[in-house]
Amino acid sequence: MGAILGLALVAACEPRVELKPGDPELVRAARQIFDTRCANCHGPHGRGDGPAGRGLSPRPRDFGDPAWQASVDDDRLRRVIVGGGAAVGLSAHMQANPDLEGSPVLVGELIRIVRACAQGQSSKGMSEQTGAASPGPVTP
Repeated sequence: MGAILGLALVAACEPRVELKPGDPELVRAARQIFDTRCANCHGPHGRGDGPAGRGLSPRPRDFGDPAWQASVDDDRLRRVIVGGGAAVGLSAHMQANPDLEGSPVLVGELIRIVRACAQGQSSKGMSEQTGAASPGPVTP
């Protein structure tokens, strides 16, 4: 919560400071959001194997699936992140994040984390708590 609170404080300051993609504070906030809101179902590396996701049907998306990565554009990811699964015809278990609607750069960092889950990419943008991406091939 500290990074999110820090972003709120930065946003409240005058003159307003615009954070840009890749700013360390923004990256930390996105990682924290992923860890607290996404990883419980999607897993710390986005493989769809989080503790809460194991009991869901359908199972959470494996962000490391190259075919899925190629089939989805960033605009759809943005709609899913902000509006939740039900907003785009996916599982209603995936909660909406309406608090992120006015933060397109932060949502962009979350999209970067999802994209970093693809096989063959570095784990940059993944959870600082979990380290590198999970090894081995991905089976959908």
